[in-house]
Amino acid sequence: MFLVLFVECFGVPSPDEIILLFSGYLVSAHRFSYPVVIVAAVAGSTLGATGAYFLARLGGRKLMLKYFRFIFRSDERLAYWEQYFARRGDIIVLIGRIISGVRAVISYPAGLFEMPYWRFLLYTVAGSLIWALLAVTVGYILGPHVVNALNATKHYEVLVVIGLAVLVVIWILWDRRKKRRRREAPQP
Repeated sequence: MFLVLFVECFGVPSPDEIILLFSGYLVSAHRFSYPVVIVAAVAGSTLGATGAYFLARLGGRKLMLKYFRFIFRSDERLAYWEQYFARRGDIIVLIGRIISGVRAVISYPAGLFEMPYWRFLLYTVAGSLIWALLAVTVGYILGPHVVNALNATKHYEVLVVIGLAVLVVIWILWDRRKKRRRREAPQP
């Protein structure tokens, strides 16, 4: 569990929700200890997030702009997000640790925009703790039904992936159209 959460918080997709829910099930079956599961989950998340934070902070703006230019698209947009993160970074990191998908990447802007490490660490631990408590407790409450619940969600995985792919294609087409209109617009 520690390794799955560590890797996931570095930005590599992993089945962390399934692992935490199943760990909760194993707690309900008296095979795992609830406190040990929570500590392992928070430790894995925090160490993975810390690695991603320092990768972005030490790699800095140059590395992030080289490989993630499609996110920021312009220096003005990057400046906007940097100012936004300076104002709301604490809550972004806290909430980002709880939301699936965001959890995997939120450390990178925190490092890129040089959020003080102690604040990053505080909100990362708090958000990771909230997420672990929620997921493990749901697995514990569902008990023997967790396996059936996980099997039921598998029916929707393909639809979610197709939906995301459609959204990406729409965004790419919209962005190309917008760029083409700019090129074709008469210059004053």
